[in-house]
Amino acid sequence: MSLSNLLIIFSSSFMALFPVINPLGNGFVVNGFFTDLDPQQRKAAIQKLTLNFIMIGVGTLVIGHLFLLIFGLAIPVIQLGGGMLICKTAMELLGDSGSSDKEEASKNVDGFRWKNIEQKIFYPITFPISIGPGSISVIFTLMASASVKGKLLQTGINYLVIALVIICMAAIFYVFLSQGQRFIQRLGPVGNQIINKLVAFFTFCIGIQISVTGISQIFHLNIL
Repeated sequence: MSLSNLLIIFSSSFMALFPVINPLGNGFVVNGFFTDLDPQQRKAAIQKLTLNFIMIGVGTLVIGHLFLLIFGLAIPVIQLGGGMLICKTAMELLGDSGSSDKEEASKNVDGFRWKNIEQKIFYPITFPISIGPGSISVIFTLMASASVKGKLLQTGINYLVIALVIICMAAIFYVFLSQGQRFIQRLGPVGNQIINKLVAFFTFCIGIQISVTGISQIFHLNIL
């Protein structure tokens, strides 16, 4: 396989995954969970989040089809269920009030806040906020297009390129969460809250779109 073909696979995979994963937009949502953590706790939370992100993305690439076969699931069903899950998470984010944030911040002294966040790092912060069913469905689509019948080695190389794209997405997410705190602090509490609410609303809309896409594929409808 030529280098140009690998670059095409990399660029097309990057352009397909970036708007779905949206590491910049989702970074604002995730930052809302990490606001009251001290620098050491924040660093540990971001590292765990990044590791979970890579595990889900690359894990889908490696054993995704096997997982679907074991549970007898179809991608449209995952889209429908995952979209509903994203809507639920977005509704919770939209319903958060500033007073509850202050109460939780006061509990940060005795470590309650960190334990609470640590339990949420995988769900819902990593899945489905950071990398969700929409991203997984795109990875499945990329796998189908990268598979070459009768050429296992070439298919494996193509999959490695897609895995590299997933790692790049995780790296962008990591850098934004690590270095973007200064920019977010400049916005102030009110500006940060406004952005979080807007992103939560758009996250809710994304969840609806993913659910509608799943419904349209299940019932063979042309909704969108």
